[in-house]
Amino acid sequence: MLSVAGSLDKFFRISERGSTVGREVKGGVITFLAMSYILVVNPYILSNVPTAAAYGFDALFTSTALAAIISCILMGIYARFPVALAPGMGVNTFLAFTICIGMGFTYSQGLMVVLLSGVGFFLISVTGWRTKILNSIPISMKHAITAGIGFFIAVVGLFNAGIIVHGEGSALAIGHLGDPGVILSLICLFITLELWYLKVWWAVIAGMVITWVAGIIMGIAGLESSYGLIPEWNPDAFVSHPDFSLVFSMFTDFEMFDSTLIVAFLAAFASLMVVDLFDTTGTLIGVGEAAKLMDENGNLIDGEKALTVDSVASMTGSIVGTSTTTSFIESTAGIDAGARTGLMPIVVGAMFIIALFLSGFFSTFTSACTVGALVMVGILMIKNVGLIEWDDPVNCGMAFMTIFMMGLSGSITVGIAAGTFVYVIGMVLTHRSSEISKILWLLFAVFMSYLIINQFLIPNL
Repeated sequence: MLSVAGSLDKFFRISERGSTVGREVKGGVITFLAMSYILVVNPYILSNVPTAAAYGFDALFTSTALAAIISCILMGIYARFPVALAPGMGVNTFLAFTICIGMGFTYSQGLMVVLLSGVGFFLISVTGWRTKILNSIPISMKHAITAGIGFFIAVVGLFNAGIIVHGEGSALAIGHLGDPGVILSLICLFITLELWYLKVWWAVIAGMVITWVAGIIMGIAGLESSYGLIPEWNPDAFVSHPDFSLVFSMFTDFEMFDSTLIVAFLAAFASLMVVDLFDTTGTLIGVGEAAKLMDENGNLIDGEKALTVDSVASMTGSIVGTSTTTSFIESTAGIDAGARTGLMPIVVGAMFIIALFLSGFFSTFTSACTVGALVMVGILMIKNVGLIEWDDPVNCGMAFMTIFMMGLSGSITVGIAAGTFVYVIGMVLTHRSSEISKILWLLFAVFMSYLIINQFLIPNL
């Protein structure tokens, strides 16, 4: 009869992949620590939506943790792939600032967009259309979208931390740097980036924890912030019961939106599909290469199963009440510690179960404690500008409009739409329309309809 360790080894092929149970557990703990910032950041981003904030931090926190628990365990058991999942950065800002605040959907309606995009992603994953769609989007556009999302995330982090504010005579301006809360934000940013420069994997965690401790000391000393960025010390409320009020709320609280929002709904759906497709594929390839799980043809081992789980995770996130759940590149921290199998995400899921009862503690972390994480994620994503084909005038114009419109308009959809318009029109004018794929023509038509209806027809009704 096999021992527990022997059974785990056989099921997850631990020895076969050159790992041990100990390494998998260690890798899971490290991965959780590297990505645990999402437990704080995700609720704060989503709470910018009034209909989401009405549920309270505890509910948003519980949904974030629950989505990670379900997805990580499913990835470990079914795909047996060493990647952890949680509500993703970029897609959470897309849901909050673009779909809900920008387009005017309620939170439950936004979750419906997330669900349907997850269904769509699942269908293209299991039918093989994923590869065809990816190949139909110009490579420079893919990199521009990723870079634009990075710019967008960094702007959101800096704005919520009070480091930048709405300008007078300019779009953005430097905030009041003498405010104690903003000083705390700058401390977080400095610590996180300095440790990251030194290639310390726990840079984000250190930035958050050190800033939180400094903030607690500042609060005890009586310092106050006009931005509300100073953490409050309340140890009696650290341990709390999960709040499941957002689970299934998409169905119970959903109200049909006005017919004038149909095109906006389609634009949001198409944009989220595109973003999720690129983000997931890029992350899984990066994790697979780090774990040396690529076959002789350069394809991921168990990659199709991992993509299937990721698409199911997208739907799971919306059902439990949060944004699109996706694979985390922070999984490479656990891989660097020796993890190679599906046991690693199961350990991560177990850690999220423990965190589920600590929403009171995590709620004391303010935007000042998370700005380092957001800016660092933004930096890592915006590096993709180096892969854009800048020598081609059409790609150059497309990339510029995609990145800057996405970051400065506060809308991922607007950025993708602007890039699509510039690319398609540029290719037609340079007599290269035969290079435009059918998928891109479809996106052009959807975004153009969205622009005409929302900017010209509706305001004149």
